Amino acid sequence: MGLADAQNESARFALLLKTSTALLETFNPRTTTSDAYFQDAEFLQNPLLGEVELNFVHQVFYGCHRYSKLLKLFVTSFIYKEPTTALRSEQPLYNILAYLLFFRLEEVGIENLRQFVNCGYGSPPALSGLLQYAMDKEELEKWVMEEWLKHYDPCFLEEEIMGRLHRKEHHLRPLLNEMELKATGMLKSGGEAGPPGTVKSKRPLTDFQPFNLTAVKPRLIAEPDHHIEKDLIANPVPGFLNKTNLAKIADERKRQMEENKAKVAMKYSAADEFTFETAQRRDHASVLEELRAKAEEKFMEECTFQPQAAKRIVPRDDAMVRQTVASVLKEDARLRQAMAKDAELLKQYEAELHDASHFYEWQEKMKKKDDMDEEARMKERLIQTQLTRESAKEAHDASNRLKGIQAEHQKRGIQAQLDVRDKEQEAELEEKQKLVEHTCEEREKARIAEQEVLSLKQETAEQRRKEKELEMSKKKKEEELEMDRKRDLIRQIRALERVPRESAKVFDRAEAPGHGLLEEMSMAELKERLKVMHAHHQRALFEKRERQLAKKVGEVSCECGRDQIYHYETWEAVVCSRPFINESSGKQRLQDEAKKDRQRGDVLMEVAARLENKKKEKKDQERRLRKELHEIATKQQFQMNSLEALEGHKNADQVAGLNREVLRRQNRMLQEQRSINQVQARERALRYKNAESDHQEYADMQDLVDRRTQRARQVERVFKKEVAESFCHARDLQRSHELKQIEVGGHSANAYMKRIAHTSSLPVDCEALSKTSRHQLDCK
Repeated sequence: MGLADAQNESARFALLLKTSTALLETFNPRTTTSDAYFQDAEFLQNPLLGEVELNFVHQVFYGCHRYSKLLKLFVTSFIYKEPTTALRSEQPLYNILAYLLFFRLEEVGIENLRQFVNCGYGSPPALSGLLQYAMDKEELEKWVMEEWLKHYDPCFLEEEIMGRLHRKEHHLRPLLNEMELKATGMLKSGGEAGPPGTVKSKRPLTDFQPFNLTAVKPRLIAEPDHHIEKDLIANPVPGFLNKTNLAKIADERKRQMEENKAKVAMKYSAADEFTFETAQRRDHASVLEELRAKAEEKFMEECTFQPQAAKRIVPRDDAMVRQTVASVLKEDARLRQAMAKDAELLKQYEAELHDASHFYEWQEKMKKKDDMDEEARMKERLIQTQLTRESAKEAHDASNRLKGIQAEHQKRGIQAQLDVRDKEQEAELEEKQKLVEHTCEEREKARIAEQEVLSLKQETAEQRRKEKELEMSKKKKEEELEMDRKRDLIRQIRALERVPRESAKVFDRAEAPGHGLLEEMSMAELKERLKVMHAHHQRALFEKRERQLAKKVGEVSCECGRDQIYHYETWEAVVCSRPFINESSGKQRLQDEAKKDRQRGDVLMEVAARLENKKKEKKDQERRLRKELHEIATKQQFQMNSLEALEGHKNADQVAGLNREVLRRQNRMLQEQRSINQVQARERALRYKNAESDHQEYADMQDLVDRRTQRARQVERVFKKEVAESFCHARDLQRSHELKQIEVGGHSANAYMKRIAHTSSLPVDCEALSKTSRHQLDCK
């Protein structure tokens, strides 16, 4: 295999680990299942992942999720044990490698595991420490075995997890050495050879020594160059200060200033002064003042009320106007036109023998006739409008009466429904009262049963109290042992809790809460739903506003119609009351007024007849409607009675069914309670039997220990007696030997020896000596 193929294989294994790690990091078991999340994951659409790779990723993801407790405890203990090499951000990678080691090592193989470890996805020191920690059985039993036993079977842990892994230890040892050499540069696990081509490091370990730093000497403060005297002596006041004052000083300064000015004036003469053009200009202030005075004078002249005198006209003689040819011809033409017009009029009068006065009279007569016709038409329109108004008013009243009849009918129907509901409520109240009375009776029976049970419990409690007093001493010892075990467990738990954990929780707006409630939705879906509801609300408001505007427009148009009718009536009254001024036709006026009155009367009679007919039709319609509503109410009443009877039968059947259901439920509950009581009694008897057997075993153990202790004490006393006797016998032998040596040596001249001889001549109390030696032996 070439270098390119090895790189491709490493990239393939790194891609598998990266994909599996991403699945574990993004999976949330509260919102979805493992299979559904695996199917919906977007980053699994990578074209580099074939069917085999996806199958491997799926199995690893499912296995890590299934054994999440075991793997989590193992990885957490590893991070806590090796905080310098293990990275908390690589926890999913450690879970995957631990799953491959403990559960899929035979299927994956050593070579593929080596590819996973050496693919570059993970730090070598951490992976080396993970493999070493997984292969160390003592460390696993010390750190995680006790926590594993809380969730898994001991046989499963010993045989399937740790046993299977340690049976492969001789196959995994080259991989461990390779990773250790790659992580640290040397091998610390002696005795085992590394993979081919690896050489143990012979470099000596670094010997740390402290720096040879020179202590800094304190800096000395330099002494001052000369001695600073602290005594201050003031100089005497100068004498010139008292010879002058401020006024004299000011006069002296003024005099010097005048002298300086005179010296400067003597230096510069008038001929040396420059002459500027601006000095030769006129005085602008005086010119401006003069112009202002002239403007005010002119303005005041315009404001005076005395106009100027008109110019005197000098009368002159009439001027001679000289006529021209054009003026003479114009005057002649004007005269000729006037004469032709008069001649034309005369000729027309002679031919027709009349003028246009008859035409003008006829024209005036036709105009009057047209006015009368228009007035009659307007009156007819006013009458029709009044008729329409009366019809609308009558229709409005009829509609109100019809609505009143319907409302009365509806009220009667509602009242009937209310009466039915009141009857149902009264019947329900009676049933509830009966149920309350029955419940009160049952409650009294329950109190009596409670008193009996209470008395029985008191007797049992008294008996149990006596038994507990006997078990207190045993229980105290057991509690002490249990407390020691709990303290040890608490220390281990606190050690595990000291490991920092990732407590940050990422909030996903597109993720549902997952509380198991109906109609749950994510934040994004909730916002979209709020937008839709807001749009519906705005649309409803717009439609309601349009309806209100249409209603207002109708009301305004109706009001305008009424006002127009009112103006027409007022105009008619005014027209009728106004006298027609026509000096030439008074008689004709009277005839026209009489004709108009007759027309008005005919129209009013017709209107009255029409109104009367409409009123009769409305009354007939109301009568028919009342009759129909009465028939409908009667029919509904009969139907209501039949429905009440049917409902009564149905309620009776329901009540009977409910009673049967209550009895069935009570019997079932009694049977369940009876079975529960029997189980509790058996459990209580079994616990009592177990306690008695434990107590008997404990008593037997105490007797056995007492007998064994007594035998040990007897043996110890016999042994101590034998030791004392042997010690006394040895002292006697030593003493006799020494005496014999003294007799043979002959050191009688020595005072010390004489004292020894005198002492030895005294009688020896062997029994006291044996007691003293035995006491010293007991003290030792």
